[in-house]
Amino acid sequence: MKSYFFISVLIVFILVLTGSAKAVPTAPDAPSAPSSPSSPDKPFALPKDAEKISEDTFKLKPSKDPSTGETVEAFAFVHKKSHFKEVPARVQRPAKISGSTCYGYFASGAKWKSVEPWVVNPANNSGISDGAVFNTFVNAISKWEDATDGVVGNGAGVNVLGDGSATSAVLLADTVSPDNVNEAYFGAIDDPDTIAVTIVWGIFSGPTFQRRLVEWDQIYNSVYDWSSSGESNKMDLGNIVIHEKGHSFGMNDLYTSFCSEQTMYGYATTGETKKTTLEAGDINGINKLY
Repeated sequence: MKSYFFISVLIVFILVLTGSAKAVPTAPDAPSAPSSPSSPDKPFALPKDAEKISEDTFKLKPSKDPSTGETVEAFAFVHKKSHFKEVPARVQRPAKISGSTCYGYFASGAKWKSVEPWVVNPANNSGISDGAVFNTFVNAISKWEDATDGVVGNGAGVNVLGDGSATSAVLLADTVSPDNVNEAYFGAIDDPDTIAVTIVWGIFSGPTFQRRLVEWDQIYNSVYDWSSSGESNKMDLGNIVIHEKGHSFGMNDLYTSFCSEQTMYGYATTGETKKTTLEAGDINGINKLY
């Protein structure tokens, strides 16, 4: 009986030791870093904490400029598709009311104070050649720069956005912090009603003379069929790019029907091409800013 009891106790003791050995905890897997709201492998989306400050304009959380260490802010401009069958037609107005008042800035006095290069990845699903995409951006920038002196066509404007180049590299619109790259590309956006999104980083507060722009990023929604010739059932690339470039210069969206003929009017639709020509308000606004 004593032998049986001793053997039983011994077995229990061995089991306890074995169980204890197995119970030694292993180091837990390190938690994965929070992912950016946008990445090359998923549709672009604004951060959940983006603050809506006006119609289709959002303010992002402040960050640090990696090149200067300064605190910078960002605005995100969401260009929506109009659901009207036709965009508002041009209307006759009394002579004393002028379209030259149709302009605005998202941060008074904030503009480019140094010239930087930019890059575009022209790859798209609509069959537009790389050269045509690149030239569309060059032409849009040239039109805004040409108007900085208030006169279109005299070639006496200011070089604001610098020279561009095409790349096959994967680009990403920066929603958390700038990366010192001014970039544009086609990609999926989480909202199919969004034609394009422009994000502009800069210093938008403090004395006006200290405000400046430091980076612009743009994504053009690949869900749309794009055209370089104004096809009626497609989104015209030139029409949208020149509007988005306006944000890159410091211009704000317009949403009053009286200003619907301006390039900076905040809505667009397929087949529309009227934005490709800067109007009185666009010209007056860019001239006063630069």
